[in-house]
Formats: sequence, structure tokens, C-alpha cells
Amino acid sequence: MKVEMKELQKYGRELQFGIEKEEVNAERKKIISEIRNTTEIPGFRKGKAPEDIIEGRFGSAINEKVIRNLITSSYLKTITEQNIHPVIEPEISDVKLDESLTFKVYIEVKPDVTVKKYKGLVVKKVAPEPVTDEAVEEMLRQYEKQKEFAASVIDPEKRRAWHEKIRKHLEQINAQEARRAEENQIWKQLYEQSEVIIPDKLMEQRARQMTREQLNYMNLEGKSEEEIEKLVKDMFEKIKPVAQEQLRKFFILERIAELEKIEPTQQEIEESIERIARTSGETPAQVRKRLTESDRMDEWISDMRLNKTFKFLIDNAQVIERVVLPGEKHESRKTR
Repeated sequence: MKVEMKELQKYGRELQFGIEKEEVNAERKKIISEIRNTTEIPGFRKGKAPEDIIEGRFGSAINEKVIRNLITSSYLKTITEQNIHPVIEPEISDVKLDESLTFKVYIEVKPDVTVKKYKGLVVKKVAPEPVTDEAVEEMLRQYEKQKEFAASVIDPEKRRAWHEKIRKHLEQINAQEARRAEENQIWKQLYEQSEVIIPDKLMEQRARQMTREQLNYMNLEGKSEEEIEKLVKDMFEKIKPVAQEQLRKFFILERIAELEKIEPTQQEIEESIERIARTSGETPAQVRKRLTESDRMDEWISDMRLNKTFKFLIDNAQVIERVVLPGEKHESRKTR
């Protein structure tokens, strides 16, 4: 096997493969042998059909499998041996099969990330907005527009209970918004202290994935192909900057995790599995099996790692309760 690599842009790589005829023939014979031993061929006992008969009946399928198997094995072997870390699905082109096999693979590699400062970031404490009686009553009035609900809160005691339940719900929402505002301060400083360029194809692949996810929740019944095509195009363009920001956050956190050697412990993984099991009604073993069989275990552990890294940033931030105006007494900064 011969492999040549070209740098097409900062993170783009084109791999040109040449697979010699000996390797192609060996793969072809292996596939023919599999067909001979597993397929009923009229006029022959299983495992006894001549090679030329199998070639004549299954030639197209054999060629397709030769191409698929050799592309996969050659690509995986190359990126492992050359320590290449692709961040996109490989794009295959210029496939030619005769006695030998040649093809090209385009990939983008993990971008370089520089983070100058990430400890001791300054965060001004954000107090949650207080929940007013008017806001509670407004939400209760919205609920009461549903007839069954309205009938259930005629009793004053039940109404007071719902009033308190709604207040707690709104307080939770306001607390989440306050936390998000504090986290945005962290990200603003991280962006200023970091350098990372997101590869183009990676951003496009992520945006397409997010577009597909949104389309799954939309009712497209009655829309023409032209309308759907325009909808998808517009949605994709709006999602691209969101995808870019998500990827930027991912690579910054991943770099910090590398620098600080942050990994979820086995105990943290088991505790997280148990939490999922309690929520879903499954056993921990069933959750673990589901994550493994769907190939989501590594992704899920990676998410845990990034969440732990962001918590590390928050725990090491300097929190200011309030901004001190001229003439006022200074308050000391606190580190979480």
C-alpha cells in the first residue's frame, strides 16, 4: 500500500491511496470464499462452487465489497500509524478499481488551540431576578385558560398550593438565567484568552447535523419540495454560527482538560449511570448496555469530561459580589 498526504489548507489533508493488485486479489479471494461457504448456488453443494461461477453471479457485489473493505482497512491503518486525528467523517473520491485500487480521502485534523489564561477569571455575581406576585398570577391565569385546570383550582386551598408551586418554578427559571449570565462572563474571557480556528468542513458537518435534528421536530406535511429545500437552506445558514460557537467551546474546554489532566473518575461515571437509571426507570446495567450498543459511551464520557472541566473553571474563578463605585468601601474578591 502506498499513501501520499497533501496539506490543502491549515487543517485539511488529502490522502492518496494506492493498493497493489496482490492485496486486491487477496481481498477478492477472501470475499469469494465467504460467498462460497455461506450462499446456496444452484447446481453446487455449499462450499463447492468454482471461483469463476461465483465471479460471474456476484461480480458487481464482490467489487463493491472489495472497495469498501480495502478503503476502510487502509484508511484506519494509515491514521493509526501516522497518528492522525480526524475531526470529520472521511470524504472518499476518485475511486478506481482494476487490477489495483486507487482512491483519495479528504479529512480535517484537530485544530491547534491556545489558551493563555483560564484560572482566576473574574465573575461578577448575578442575583436572580425576584419573582413578583404579578408574574405568578399571570402564569396561573394562562393555566386557567385550560378548562380542566381551571376546575381543579376553584378551591382556595388548591389555588394557594398552585400559586406556591408556580412561584418555585419561576424562581428556578430565574436562578438558571442568573447562572447562565455568570457562565457567559466566563466564556467572554475565555474567548479573549484563546486562539482556535474551526475547520470549515467540521463546522459544516456539525451544522448539517443540527439542521437534521431540528427538522425531526418540525411538521413538514403539506409543504412542497421547493418549500422544504428553501426551509432547510435558510435553517442551515442560521445554524452555522451556532455550530461554530459550539465547536469553539468544545475545543477550548478539551484543551484545558488536557492541560489540567481532567478526566471523570470511575466512581463519577458509575454515579452518573445510576442517576440516569433512576430517571429512566432502568437498571444501571441496562443503561450501560444501551450506551455501549448505541456507540454513545465514549461521547457520553467526553461530555462528562467537558462538564467537569467547566466546573473546574467556575471553582477557580474570582467572584465579585458587586462592583465597587468610587468612594465606596472595597470588598475583597472571593475564589469559589
